[in-house]
Amino acid sequence: MKRYLLFLLLIFCQSSIYSQVYNKKIIYQFQVEYTSKEGKQKKQMMYLVCHGKKWKIPPHKQFSIAWADEGRDVFAVNNSTGVIDNAEKIWIHPPRHDIYYVHEFTPFPEVRFPLKAGKQWINNFGYVWSSEELNIPAGVKVKPHYTIESQYEEYSKILRRNITCYKIMATIHNSFITSKWIGVFNEELGFIKMEFQNTDQSITIMTLEDTYNWTQAKERFGLFAL
Repeated sequence: MKRYLLFLLLIFCQSSIYSQVYNKKIIYQFQVEYTSKEGKQKKQMMYLVCHGKKWKIPPHKQFSIAWADEGRDVFAVNNSTGVIDNAEKIWIHPPRHDIYYVHEFTPFPEVRFPLKAGKQWINNFGYVWSSEELNIPAGVKVKPHYTIESQYEEYSKILRRNITCYKIMATIHNSFITSKWIGVFNEELGFIKMEFQNTDQSITIMTLEDTYNWTQAKERFGLFAL
């Protein structure tokens, strides 16, 4: 009996270590810099709003999140999506509204546990959207390849101490799509930096600036009807 209880405790501890990033009520503030193929730039703040509840889309294995541009309603339905956050992996839908639709064709942010430099995996993602603008027909299937390239320490202004970071690179390369995603992940803060090298030769860089619980966000910005 004692061995069984110890086993359950170990499972619980593992789950606690590898989760609780995006599956709780919290808001992540990102600085976003988008550069088009022609060199035109757009800079803005964007908020990742985590609702701490299961996403309504079946099979209900994802948690509900929303990407909100600064000054917009965080509950806008068209920006609502989902994230997988469990003991095995974190996999998140990036912003795909407006000019960021091109992220559909770039590897989505993902880590798989346990984290270790040199670890590789392939995500059998499935079919992406079609796009007349990008000459991507319906029925194109992608399988992004991920590699944890390195582990290192750096100072976090958010936590005010050194943190352990993992640099991950992922690629898609087929007849219609060539793209790359580079992410920096920390087990407490999640993805602290992401670079989307998109198939249309645009680049999006997202840098985590701060995190807030819902009450803090409402008091500071007055934007969130939470």
